[in-house]
Amino acid sequence: MGGHQPPGPLCGNEVGDQWIDSGTSCRARNSSSHSVGHLSNSDRKRRKLAASLHAQDAQILLKAHLPVVLDNMTDAQLQQMQMVLDAAVVDPEIKKEAKKYYDKAGVWTSQGSAIWDEDAERKADRIMEGYITVGDWDKRIRLDYQKLMEPDALKPITDNPDEASYLDSIKRTLAKQGVWLQYGAQMVRDPEDPSSRILDPRTFAVWLTLGPEGDAIPTDTGKLTREILLKTTELGAGYYERVYLGPVQTALEREMTRLDNQIASGRSEHISQGQNRRDHPIVAPISDVLGGADFPDYSIWDPPFRLVLSAREFNVGGNVKASQAFLVTAAILTRTCAQVLADYIDKTNTGAGRAVTALKVAKTAGEIAGAVLMVTGVVGMARAGIAAAAEGGTAAGTSEVDVLAKKVVDKYVAENPELAQELRSVRWVKGPKGSIGGFVKPSHSYGLGSGWQQWP
Repeated sequence: MGGHQPPGPLCGNEVGDQWIDSGTSCRARNSSSHSVGHLSNSDRKRRKLAASLHAQDAQILLKAHLPVVLDNMTDAQLQQMQMVLDAAVVDPEIKKEAKKYYDKAGVWTSQGSAIWDEDAERKADRIMEGYITVGDWDKRIRLDYQKLMEPDALKPITDNPDEASYLDSIKRTLAKQGVWLQYGAQMVRDPEDPSSRILDPRTFAVWLTLGPEGDAIPTDTGKLTREILLKTTELGAGYYERVYLGPVQTALEREMTRLDNQIASGRSEHISQGQNRRDHPIVAPISDVLGGADFPDYSIWDPPFRLVLSAREFNVGGNVKASQAFLVTAAILTRTCAQVLADYIDKTNTGAGRAVTALKVAKTAGEIAGAVLMVTGVVGMARAGIAAAAEGGTAAGTSEVDVLAKKVVDKYVAENPELAQELRSVRWVKGPKGSIGGFVKPSHSYGLGSGWQQWP
């Protein structure tokens, strides 16, 4: 096997920045973690010239700014990067030296003819053979992003299904676009003119990007954590749009606001009925007795109000299951409160025709309960029943909401028993006489069916 030589020693005699003398098995000094094998004579000359011109050392640069990247780069990748760093200082000197001989190669006479020195031209050409041609793609390297990423970087930290879905999409984005190491000369102050800045071929910056020409990834070490990935403009903006403003979070916030408004409307109607009783101190009590009406206490609206507050508090960190359980309970309780008030108005002559507002609150609260159940997709949900409750407020549809709501709350209470007491608020409101399963008359169009008196 002609030309084959046994491996050389592991180190050499010369001690330049990254220079090893002829016959060694590595291109870097012993302190380097990378051994890249033999270099060609032309590469050796380039490295020696670059070292003499104080070119930056790729490994030293990466160790200072992106150590995790350095630990996971291949020798070929390091050689590519070092070539670019060397070219920054070598190429200007090569061109400068070659120009001297090119200028000598052709001389114009006073008669306008040229005298051509072929020896000078050949010497200039030989000098230019040391020129390092560098393209844009040489200034970037696609890395194995999985080696840089923390194991839990894309693990959901909330129970919002939109988050899990979006983090999966980030995995696909990383696989498609890749994580790239970029390096380029930095701008520094011109020593001859401090008011201006120039590119310094001996001072390089290194950074990571999402895709070869994408957003910078703001990591100081090269490690890809959840925080770092979501600080990347494209990925962070996507998280905000698809999770913070995603369908689940948007629906929860919308229904919380709707329910707040319904509670306020119901409370306002309740206060109006109380004022009506005060305005008719003789007639109102008689109407109550004749109609078998029992004026409900104003405090019935406090429990659903507090439950909505709890739903908002649990949602602050982005979790939705607790908010869903508290909000659906608040909606059912609001519906019950409104129905209790409507029942009172219906029984007293002084409130004839005034039950419309209370009944509207009850209907809307029932719709909210159904909408909240559909926010995260209840397993086994009979969507036809939910739709019926939302559209017509029928007893069958409303009963379907109650059954599914009970399953959601029971499941949440089983997983979080410390919150069971607060979710038992549905028992705090006394129903009208003769009511069943949720404190509503069985013949009423907004009857709840059965189940809520058993909670939890």
